Amino acid sequence: MSRSGCAVCVVAALLSACHADDTEPVTSADAGAADGSSLARALTLQLVAEKKLSKLLPTKDVDGYEASGVVASAGMLYVASDNLTSIAAIDTSLNKGKLGPGEPTNSQYEAITASDDGRFFVVAEAESDLNGPAEVVELGADTALVGRTKTDTTFEHANKGFEGAAWLRASGKEYLLALCENNNCKDDDSPPGEGRAQRLSLVNGVWVSEVTLKLPEDAAFLDYSDLALRDNGDGSYAVAVVSHKSSALWLGTLSTAAWAFTGPSKFYTFPRNAVGAVRYCSVEGVTFLGPTVLAVVSDKSDGSEPCTDEEESIHIFQMPQ
Repeated sequence: MSRSGCAVCVVAALLSACHADDTEPVTSADAGAADGSSLARALTLQLVAEKKLSKLLPTKDVDGYEASGVVASAGMLYVASDNLTSIAAIDTSLNKGKLGPGEPTNSQYEAITASDDGRFFVVAEAESDLNGPAEVVELGADTALVGRTKTDTTFEHANKGFEGAAWLRASGKEYLLALCENNNCKDDDSPPGEGRAQRLSLVNGVWVSEVTLKLPEDAAFLDYSDLALRDNGDGSYAVAVVSHKSSALWLGTLSTAAWAFTGPSKFYTFPRNAVGAVRYCSVEGVTFLGPTVLAVVSDKSDGSEPCTDEEESIHIFQMPQ
């Protein structure tokens, strides 16, 4: 969810005037068959702009920005990183940014989302198998820490729990949708096609998992990095889910009447290089800037080429129709 003010106006200007470089995104080899109806026929996202986070934010006391989530709110982009507790605020033109309150220390922040009244929520994973359940960290409008609240959800393996989050209000009640990193909320060996998100509600001081929502089987990603919602105004939401292992995005619908993800599905891949190799290897966060425009952040990569070109960066993409 976002409170992005005139973000659509900003994005319109970006689309007409902003270019990250002089190269066009590479489409699939079988471009004629690409209609977005399946992962095999996915369309290629069109790059509008991108920039290394180190070009926008201080570097004196920070050893890189391992971006883990992004949300649009009040005309700005807010980026969480799992190697610091400060939240970065970046303008949508990707020209300037600043760090909020916090420290350059391991935070285990895995996702960030914003409420409709200016608060922020961050999902934090357990650091080890002995640290118990995941937590929800509440931040104020200035991104300063307000408090930490336990969830009732634990996972078999540390750092393999909730990876994405989206805040929403339905029938006057607020919820968090927490996206599991692995299929079936289990381990790395779980077969694709079993994506899951849990609907969390704050009950007696604990974020309780009340409903598990299953992603459509055709959204058969190897993992799931983040999800974003855009209010359709009728009790339903457009949903975007990204995967860093699959370097892809699924677009669908969330119904709050049935509390279910529905179609029709649309699939997109992140641009490849000239020989078809994956460039965007560490996509970790996504947020809507408009109906067909997304902001995305990338974590530190494994160090291989060409992945390092796009790591620790913020990107803006247009979804071709």
